[in-house]
Amino acid sequence: MSIVAHLAEFVAGLRWEDVPGTMRDKLEDHVVDTLGVMCAGTTADESVPAIKAIAGWRGEAASTVVATNLRLPPAHASFLNAFHGRIHSYDDTLEAGPIHPGSVITAAALASAEANKTCGTTLLAAILAGYEVVARIVAAFGSAHYAAGFHTTGTCNVFGAAAAAGKVRGLDPKALTGAMGIAGGMASGLRQYQIDGSISDSALNGAHAALAGVLSAELAAAGLAGPSGVLDGKFGLGTITAPGADFLNALRGLGCDYLFADTAIKPLPTCRFTHGPLQVLARLQREHAFAARDVERIEIITFRRSIEVSDRPHVASRSEALLSHQTCAALLLTCGTIDLATLDRGAYREASVRDLAARISVVHSEELEVQYPAAWPHRIGVLTRDGRMLQGFSRNPPGAASDPIPRAAVEAKFHANASDILGAARAASLLKAVRSLSASPDVSSIAPLLQPEGRDASSSRLPASGIVAGMT
Repeated sequence: MSIVAHLAEFVAGLRWEDVPGTMRDKLEDHVVDTLGVMCAGTTADESVPAIKAIAGWRGEAASTVVATNLRLPPAHASFLNAFHGRIHSYDDTLEAGPIHPGSVITAAALASAEANKTCGTTLLAAILAGYEVVARIVAAFGSAHYAAGFHTTGTCNVFGAAAAAGKVRGLDPKALTGAMGIAGGMASGLRQYQIDGSISDSALNGAHAALAGVLSAELAAAGLAGPSGVLDGKFGLGTITAPGADFLNALRGLGCDYLFADTAIKPLPTCRFTHGPLQVLARLQREHAFAARDVERIEIITFRRSIEVSDRPHVASRSEALLSHQTCAALLLTCGTIDLATLDRGAYREASVRDLAARISVVHSEELEVQYPAAWPHRIGVLTRDGRMLQGFSRNPPGAASDPIPRAAVEAKFHANASDILGAARAASLLKAVRSLSASPDVSSIAPLLQPEGRDASSSRLPASGIVAGMT
């Protein structure tokens, strides 16, 4: 039996009532977080052309585009919801990819569930199944796939999106295998945007994965099927793009141990590689009471992948700023936090931020290299102008199972992202509805709560408040 066939049997058999309570609570937190970042994403400049293009596609208006007054066919709605969830780089992360699954999986499952008037427990189980399929695939692929230049958020998420959309539709294991087989043929996504593109390219990779997953499930429901060996066959995605892939990793503990548990909610709207150093710097600044002007220089010592993506001493755009170790560290120490409003107003261009960024170096360490990808280690040293050497170490960034974001912080982040867009009362009602999804006989009943109160979301502005609770 192929890896995909095994995963399909797991997806088909997963029941929400059988999921451990800790995983149910965590999954709810991720749905809350994802809906919030989808709301915030509608205010991004890139949202305008995306909506203009997709809204022109015709079909049954069965699914809601979160935080707008648009209703579109499920595949099209999932595309825009995933795009909005990814565009600010504020969505959750699984370090093992690294991959951003939440915006894609939730978009595919939600759009399909609304169109099919699915009950809440089926939607929640479908989302969890999608997460787990993605986690299993990236565990099998290891670091080679991402290192070769493939963007896992596009290439691997298609399988989770197809699994989630297929479970919502009630597909049996054979049809789910066929759906993921189709999705694998649509897998795409490159990391070239990290060199000369923008975050919109990353968002488009995720959006395409959501659309491809929903479409694959629809095709499978109609009777089409893709190859079951799409992952581990002679010309399967893993075989040709992840040399040395350990496909048995996709099955170890399946149904008992949830690899989803390691997926982290992001406390800051910056590249995940920056989160460990930022947490350390926030702690050092709090404990030793120094200001940005007191810093002589900062050294961030780390592994090669973190350097490849985030060693950016000079940035010219918002997209580059949120990827940059130097700029993110300078923003945190200069502004006290990093939030969407700070990035939007272009604080990364301010002279004080650029001056400090120029005094921050990123250095490779063979000692830390061998710890990756099991850990994402960063060693940080701060030399102050009065001669103090302050040091700290981060093994992994905050937000994962070893250092979870508290539920109160998750909900604060949701309100900061959603309340200004939906309206405070509607955002509060949506939060309550998500927390009660397991009792809902028809998730389409929450659709009105996904839309802004009496106004077009495009006229909304981002909230000024930041979320720093997870960085303390």
